[in-house]
Amino acid sequence: MAKPPPKLSGLIRSGSVVPAVPLHALPDMPVAKPDSTSVPAGNDDQAAAPVQPPERYVQQISLQLIDANPLAPREVYTSEMILQRAENLRTQGQHDPIHVIPNPSAVGRFIICDGWTRVQACREHKVFESLLAEVHLDLSLEESAWFGYEQNECRQQHCDFDRAMFYEKLIIAGESASDIARRAKLSKTLMSFYRAYAKLPEDLLELVRQHPEKFGANAAYQLLKVHEKCGQRRAVSLANKFAAEDQPLRWLSNQVQAFLNPSGSKSASPSKQIKYSNGYYKQRGDVFEVSIAVPDDKRLAFATALENLLDTVAVVLPAEPEKPQAADKPGLHD
Repeated sequence: MAKPPPKLSGLIRSGSVVPAVPLHALPDMPVAKPDSTSVPAGNDDQAAAPVQPPERYVQQISLQLIDANPLAPREVYTSEMILQRAENLRTQGQHDPIHVIPNPSAVGRFIICDGWTRVQACREHKVFESLLAEVHLDLSLEESAWFGYEQNECRQQHCDFDRAMFYEKLIIAGESASDIARRAKLSKTLMSFYRAYAKLPEDLLELVRQHPEKFGANAAYQLLKVHEKCGQRRAVSLANKFAAEDQPLRWLSNQVQAFLNPSGSKSASPSKQIKYSNGYYKQRGDVFEVSIAVPDDKRLAFATALENLLDTVAVVLPAEPEKPQAADKPGLHD
């Protein structure tokens, strides 16, 4: 069964896109024309008019002629991702064409719309010197970026950081945040979460690049609140612990709330005290105290449950920097 052409709905604004290169400027480009089909005309005596599908321009293009898209929808390219794609290309070949537009600033060159991972894989690991590419003559630079974005969304290969940086590039290029949210089908709240990435300091962004799946848009928004109220050092410390211990998002939210809402007046809070035969439980305002003897056969389960409960509210102090020992020599631990 033939593979359907790439989804183009919504990519071309009515009347606003002009072909970047005239058709006669591409004389050597093969034109793939599927066989025409007939549609019943409703009159048996009249021949059906053939339906002509849109022409597709497909050709082999040298990797040296393909430029990155300045509005690229992907931000994170790991070495593992590039290597895996190279191995797939080497063993399975190229299944589908990449997508490009003519570079309006350099005659004979092209700008990638979709397939930049394959281009990098071939360049870095010497797989192919050229790739089969479909050339889109009817897409502007912005529309080409949206094309790649929608292709990646269909493959579910984007992370929130990719999406956020793509939206910021479009905003810098002149699109409004509300127009981007409408086109990407985002709520105003979620759009504000995505925009939090651009306001994070570089130290935090470096952590995000190392753990893109861990730091989703909600996590970025939570860390931004800590950064703005408590400073960069506290936000980076919290982010490091969140990633290193693989804590859940709920844990991060609770930590942030503890930073943003410090304890208020204790006299206005309730108090409680309960005595048991093996200990006691006290609450004084926002301070809780427990002292209880636990039998050996229940000790492990009780400790585990108590530690899990503490993780939902306890605020971890940032680690103190270790003081160098007198015998240490500089440079040995770099």
